[in-house]
Amino acid sequence: MQNIKKKDKIFKLFLKLSEKNEIDGITAQEIAEKADISRSNASRYLNQLVKENKIIKNSGRPVIYKKKRKISTDPINTKIKSLEDVIGAQESLKIPVQQAKAAILYPPKGLHTLILGETGVGKSMFAKLMYNFSISEEVLEADAPFIQFNCADYADNPQLLMGQLFGVKKGAYTGADKDKVGLLKKADGGIIFLDEVHRLPPQGQEMLFTFIDNGFFKPLGETSQKIKADLKIIAATTEAPGSYLLQTFQRRIPMVIELPNLEARTLNERYKLIEEFIKNEVQRVTKDIYIYKNALKSFLLYDCPNNIGQLKSDIQLACAKAFLNYKAREDSKCDILKIGQEELPYHVKKGIMNLPENREKINDLIADKGNLISFSSNQSGDLETVDKEEIPDSDKDYYFYDNIEEKINSLEKSGMNRDEISEILNIDIEKHFQKYIGNISKNFKKSKINKIVGEDIVNIVDRIFTLARSRLNRDYDEKIYYGLALHLKRSIARIKGGEKIYHPKLNEIRINYSKEFITAMEIASLIDQEFSVETPLDEIGYLTMFLTERPYNFHGEEEVKKVGIIVVMHGSSTASSIAEVANNLIGENHAVAIDMPLEMNPQEAYKKTKNKAQKIANGSGIILMVDMGSLNSFAEMINNETGINAKTITMSSTPQVLEACRKAVLGESIEDIINSVQKIGAESYQQEFEVSSEEELESEDRSDKNFALVTACFTGDGAAVQIKEILEKEIESSLDIKVINLNLLDQEEFETNIERLKESFKIISIITTINKKIDNIPSFSASDIIIDDGIDKIKNIIEKEEMYHKIKVSIDKHLKNLDSFVIVEDIRDLIKETKNNFNKTLDSGVEIGILMHMVYMVDNLLTGGRTVKFDNLAEYKQANKEKFKEIKNIIKKLERKYKIKITEDEYAYILEMFKNN
Repeated sequence: MQNIKKKDKIFKLFLKLSEKNEIDGITAQEIAEKADISRSNASRYLNQLVKENKIIKNSGRPVIYKKKRKISTDPINTKIKSLEDVIGAQESLKIPVQQAKAAILYPPKGLHTLILGETGVGKSMFAKLMYNFSISEEVLEADAPFIQFNCADYADNPQLLMGQLFGVKKGAYTGADKDKVGLLKKADGGIIFLDEVHRLPPQGQEMLFTFIDNGFFKPLGETSQKIKADLKIIAATTEAPGSYLLQTFQRRIPMVIELPNLEARTLNERYKLIEEFIKNEVQRVTKDIYIYKNALKSFLLYDCPNNIGQLKSDIQLACAKAFLNYKAREDSKCDILKIGQEELPYHVKKGIMNLPENREKINDLIADKGNLISFSSNQSGDLETVDKEEIPDSDKDYYFYDNIEEKINSLEKSGMNRDEISEILNIDIEKHFQKYIGNISKNFKKSKINKIVGEDIVNIVDRIFTLARSRLNRDYDEKIYYGLALHLKRSIARIKGGEKIYHPKLNEIRINYSKEFITAMEIASLIDQEFSVETPLDEIGYLTMFLTERPYNFHGEEEVKKVGIIVVMHGSSTASSIAEVANNLIGENHAVAIDMPLEMNPQEAYKKTKNKAQKIANGSGIILMVDMGSLNSFAEMINNETGINAKTITMSSTPQVLEACRKAVLGESIEDIINSVQKIGAESYQQEFEVSSEEELESEDRSDKNFALVTACFTGDGAAVQIKEILEKEIESSLDIKVINLNLLDQEEFETNIERLKESFKIISIITTINKKIDNIPSFSASDIIIDDGIDKIKNIIEKEEMYHKIKVSIDKHLKNLDSFVIVEDIRDLIKETKNNFNKTLDSGVEIGILMHMVYMVDNLLTGGRTVKFDNLAEYKQANKEKFKEIKNIIKKLERKYKIKITEDEYAYILEMFKNN
């Protein structure tokens, strides 16, 4: 224990001495002299601190110990203390800053706030600035808590998420072995910041708005105790509020602040952000950093979809590479770091391509600056001194510069030359940033796919893969992601357009990939809800193919021969650009580009196209996607000269090339690809819903088709048709059963159609995509038919109908006054009603016995015959007063219809049969 305390004192002394001598470092001897201990003890304590990753040391003599330098991962410099100081406070953030101040100062205690904005715009920083403003304005006490919680961290475990927020009562759930205080209570007297609040489940949102209304809440598992807390909620989300947040929750958040993305902010603001971030690195690396003007232009102009967070990470990566190059130089007398195009990530370098349309703005901003721009520590506008507090061990992964320096020293000692060292460490630096760079790449592409398929498709694809990962415990690469996005765009258009969607291997898919198929059913439900469509069964088959562990080979094990796609267009880069977009988005280099500059003659262009066609032709044919003019004739010429099956799609657009590539990669035929691509060009699709007409319903011949199974979906031509096919294939019966498809988009019209059908048919069952129930007709959902035992249940119902049909036929000749087909159905209805009212299940033999008794009872009463006598009738009626009254009311329907008088003895007898089964 004594050693631990002594070590802490040594660490505090080390931090104090480091403030005066941070660049050169501290020796064990200096610590020994200041702490009045032996040098060996000082060395021992210092080495313990090295093992704990609190300080670092070199491997030379004398050993020098230094404080670790940390790179922050916050989107914006956390040293900014006030709303007025935030970059853009007088420009793009002027209104958000005013709103934030109003939310804090609104009497009597301020307003709860919702911050909207894309990933990386600085929502967390903005919430902290609101907290700082609350303290500076004395709305909160100086020591008021600021609790930050990301709802996404526990999104897969809603119970744990709500336990974190509201606390847990011991025994609330398995593993809750003690009471736990929630974050709402810990934030009492201050502010809680709920990031990604859209990941809070509806139950959690309800609990939260109940707390907002009442000022108290109950921990999970608590039934009586209420916990009070006085705090303000600042919530943040990247989603549109209406998509995931309950309206009841939104109404309780009166202040909504929307932060602009980086693209919407001024070029001057971006310059200030770049300056800020580079100055952060100046302090951490303790070297001046210079950036070449062209590199600065790239940072100012590149596409940065992850906003400020990405801009900061890209700058850190460039600075890390500049530091590596500085350390690897033979001559280190030039004590500065320089950032040029070489140090920039590839996606940043591409920013210089946006210069032509932004040249005037750039010149206004940096025209007065030289070719090498300085961001040194002695400039005006310096950042405040680096915080010297102890850095947590959890942040040790971010000490880039110290790690680079250590590795350089180690590799030099191994005899490696500077070029090799530089190459190895460049790989290390890239690896360090790889996770974030990967996200950048994904989001970079995501921003482009968003423009092509629309935000609604991108959002549903995100939700689909979140569901698929949780159900199948499997990750999916971006090739699958973008492939599904493109597929859904077209598929939903087809469904809305009423086009048929056919999957020739549906049954094979369903059997071989049952887990994925079930998940695809859930996904189809998401799609149906989001787009108000009815996803057909065949489309679910295609969705299943996207979810399989390996891409499903549509044509079996044999290698799929894909139709070649050649993009040929006028212009120096038109075809290349379109092909690059398509290939990037489908994740495969399938489209081949041939650019035809204006100075190129058609003969030369044709020769290039023919040569390319011969290289990629594999027997499946090629499609030339062209814009206009002489290019339209290339396919026919290639066909005539080479025998290659070549087709042309004229006036081709980027979405059409995308569709062609996607279909080709899936192994579709040349005809199917052309048909699909041509439909992409249509501006709209007309929804057509086919409903059985009144004439069709009335024309049914009851004598032949007196039984019906009804299948229904929103279109009447989608899932309903598929279910009809399943039923017709699976069910065999001696009865003549017709399967009728109906549209249930209009509920009232659907019920009207059912009533008309009942006039002509005995409806055995209704099978719908939403399990719609009508009166006492047995109903099933599509999933009951496909996955569960719905088919077997329907077969049982049909077997029962077959049995009653035989009874009707057999007793018809014995009845004197009745039509057996009518009376049997009437009594079956009464038996069903009685079973429901009594909540009784009857043995089938008993049910037939009751039916036969009542049929002959009615026939006998119509001829004036005698009926049964029940012993101790008065006593039985008194003992079963309510049930007797109930059965009498039900059976009186027979009296009214057939104009007979049923005795109370008969009522008692029938009641006893139901009671004793």
